[in-house]
Amino acid sequence: MQYFILSASISSFILGFFGVSWEDVDEKIEDEFPAVEFISVDALQTQFQSNPGQLPLIIDVREADEFAVSHLAEARNVLTGIEISKLVQDKTSPIVVYCSVGYRSAAVAAELEALGYTSVRNLRHSLFEWADKGLPMENLQGQTSLVHPYNRAWGSLVKEQLHSYTPE
Repeated sequence: MQYFILSASISSFILGFFGVSWEDVDEKIEDEFPAVEFISVDALQTQFQSNPGQLPLIIDVREADEFAVSHLAEARNVLTGIEISKLVQDKTSPIVVYCSVGYRSAAVAAELEALGYTSVRNLRHSLFEWADKGLPMENLQGQTSLVHPYNRAWGSLVKEQLHSYTPE
């Protein structure tokens, strides 16, 4: 897991100088985590609307300061596959992981799959696409439309007016 975090940090640093696009993110995830399965923002939103009592376990793998700004309803903030495995013993339980753009959560999805979990999905384009579409998010103060931009490179993928480094 430390390798994935280091890789994400280096990639973010480099892309901060050269810019980033969704195509770059998608290609990087597909290259590094080819076995990870995805769920789209639209498909997860449909589940929220049509089956709110039967949602998968939703895990936000971002840091606590990012989670404090905004997160999906019902999301739990758990950073690693090992930590998730302590919460979920049934390896067939449906789990959706997300982060800002889907890279960190792809690493956690791959980690869970290596631990034997069989129904793990990574939210494609994660919270940034969710926020850009104006879908509901929350924090301790209630509903919010803001999202932590993570860094300059990744933050370029979400509307600037949605950026916030602190909960509001």
